[in-house]
Amino acid sequence: MMELQYFQEQHREPVREALVVAEEMTSDFFKLTSRHWLAARYDISTLAHLREEEVSPHALALVAKYDGCPPGWTLKSASFDFYRICLQDHNILKALRTRKDLKLFQLLCYILTHELVHIVRFSRFEAFFDASPQEMNEEEGRVHRLTWKILAPLNILDLGPVIRYYEEQWQGGCEICPSMSINAPHADMLPRPGRNFLMRP
Repeated sequence: MMELQYFQEQHREPVREALVVAEEMTSDFFKLTSRHWLAARYDISTLAHLREEEVSPHALALVAKYDGCPPGWTLKSASFDFYRICLQDHNILKALRTRKDLKLFQLLCYILTHELVHIVRFSRFEAFFDASPQEMNEEEGRVHRLTWKILAPLNILDLGPVIRYYEEQWQGGCEICPSMSINAPHADMLPRPGRNFLMRP
């Protein structure tokens, strides 16, 4: 088995900057307030911090869903949905090696926005995490179009290569962001409102 490649120090800033863009553009597009993110808590992890079941052989990112609850609480009424965006360093770096027209920052802006759109739609019950394969495929198309619409005003990003890459892979049967493929087990956690960001030290 080939050794997985991890993001290194030089990748840290592009990830953080892309996350700022994704969060601001997604919040503005859907007109979300901080109150909404209290009901849609999430964190973002890179490969070094992922569980085995959160690692994909081909996806650029996954969204895992957990049952979160405050420490010491056992009542089901105290639980909440908690999402984790799982960046797949190895697949992102491979895409950059094989497609010279792709740039890390632009690709990360697309990936993170795409996954945030999934979380927004899950939290609003506009899509279901445990969907059928056909429904998942249709939802991927909707989320792709929404992601493009959200980021389109940022002409400086030049997302053309990223959009072409996604559409080529998706139409070819390779799910780039199969965000609904993991339904993770119960986790006893209390993340802070909004998100946490975990990256390899």
